[in-house]
Amino acid sequence: MKQVVLLNLGTYRNLKRSRHSCPRLITVIRDPDMMLAMYIESLSLPIDDLCILWSQKMLSQIMKDFREIIFHVEKLSKEKGIKFRVIVDLNEENTWFLKSMNYCDIRQLDNITENLQLSDNKICVKPLFEQGQEQFSQILWSNSTSLVNQKQSQFEDLWKMTRPYP
Repeated sequence: MKQVVLLNLGTYRNLKRSRHSCPRLITVIRDPDMMLAMYIESLSLPIDDLCILWSQKMLSQIMKDFREIIFHVEKLSKEKGIKFRVIVDLNEENTWFLKSMNYCDIRQLDNITENLQLSDNKICVKPLFEQGQEQFSQILWSNSTSLVNQKQSQFEDLWKMTRPYP
């Protein structure tokens, strides 16, 4: 059963011990340190599949603040044989970054408004931007089966509508 809870240190420790499977929860994380920890952990946890949807705003932040982390995640994905798929809203400013990513399967779609990260169809992370902000200020994190399944289905539908990245 899922719970909507605030993520505190005790809950965080329980999640880490269970490899993020319990307790089942949906939470919005605003604490910058906890937000970064949960975001990065969800990138490095997958065993089979990592699916990402990035708007132009999110991709700009990734290129500025998390570029090395993403390259590391790509390397880990290749070493582990993880299926790594990314849908992006492409523009001239981010093309160079995407060309440097060799392992992941990149597809393009115009006018992406939502950001999403799915790890093994078990964890959903949604970075959220406040209006007028250039950096995400909170994330919605969930291991709720119903929410994750809904977002995985949304990702698969979008994947079918995408164009291959050149």
